[in-house]
Amino acid sequence: MKYSIILIFSFLIISFGLLTSCNGDKTLEKQEMVDIKPVEVIEQVTYYITTVDNLRAREGELKSSTVLTKLKEGTIVKYLNQESSKKETVTLRGKAYTEPYLKVLLDGKVEMWVYGGGLEVFHSGDDIDDISSINDLKTFISSLALNDISNGNAILKKLMQLSTDNPSTNDALYFMSKDYMDKLSYQTTLGFDKKGISMSPENYKAIVNRSYDMNSSRLGKDGEQNGFVLTASEGMIGYETDQYALEGAIGGIFSPEVEKYISLKKNQYKHRLFSGTAISGSMEDLMNDVLAWSNFQERYPNFAKSKEVDNQVEYLKSSLFNGTKNTPAFDYNTYVAKKEFRDIWNTTLETYPNAPFANELYAHIQKLESNNWKFPK
Repeated sequence: MKYSIILIFSFLIISFGLLTSCNGDKTLEKQEMVDIKPVEVIEQVTYYITTVDNLRAREGELKSSTVLTKLKEGTIVKYLNQESSKKETVTLRGKAYTEPYLKVLLDGKVEMWVYGGGLEVFHSGDDIDDISSINDLKTFISSLALNDISNGNAILKKLMQLSTDNPSTNDALYFMSKDYMDKLSYQTTLGFDKKGISMSPENYKAIVNRSYDMNSSRLGKDGEQNGFVLTASEGMIGYETDQYALEGAIGGIFSPEVEKYISLKKNQYKHRLFSGTAISGSMEDLMNDVLAWSNFQERYPNFAKSKEVDNQVEYLKSSLFNGTKNTPAFDYNTYVAKKEFRDIWNTTLETYPNAPFANELYAHIQKLESNNWKFPK
């Protein structure tokens, strides 16, 4: 594949410090952003994974082209940077897609055209040096059920065998295993609900505050041994993937963007922002999360999990700008913005006046004021 140099502008966090919020009783970590000179980056290699079964792979870019084979769900292909001149609307699993056909490479040998609506990005970055290890993990995962928590431990052991010195290969191993672990934790949590598993109020609070001793109960021990941590929300408890365990099992280095992604995920675990549809963390943490994820989104626009990052940024910004269902930003009887939101909005605008999300916040406030929403000092 030929590499080309493209120019992008990025924001860098260049200084950290403490600053006092506008109401004078809280401190924030100050992060300033400045424009820098254009950065040279090498065009990324993209791999896709099929999301439907029996996806037709054709000889050419037209629907009338000869069908070479049908790809099973979960097949990984390498994008060859060509797409059809026309898009086609196709309904897959009840959802309509309007996408072009993409030229891809299967098993490093066979070139073919595949409908883009049946694909999602699996990896974007430097080329994967050992696709066989990725296929090995894929085959292994396909043999595991989603109703046995011990399969989490099996995944961790498999990762120890497959990890390499190549960051892109480790990136792919990480996301493939994380997707499975997230599904396994979700299914196990559904099982908790059906069995009526619960905790004492003291232990429930400790789980919410991330201070629960995982070795103090069988539930905690089972989770920790298999790569999960306990979580709690709206009276329910469950498991979620332990980022530290997953990262530790792979052991090798990751690409800078995946290193940063993992760091952001671990930071979110440390300070819990939401409990169901309520904001349970501090407004300062919410603002800093908007800043951190927005910076990540700006710096890595072609990230393999860009849709997840985009959704994360939109939800965080919406929560900061409007509040949530159970933590609204306004008293809707009086049209008055609540003090904690007014304070954090003022802090945001004063501290990060040039940040893109600060400009969005200012425009949002201006629009609300024009419709008689009130923002008393």
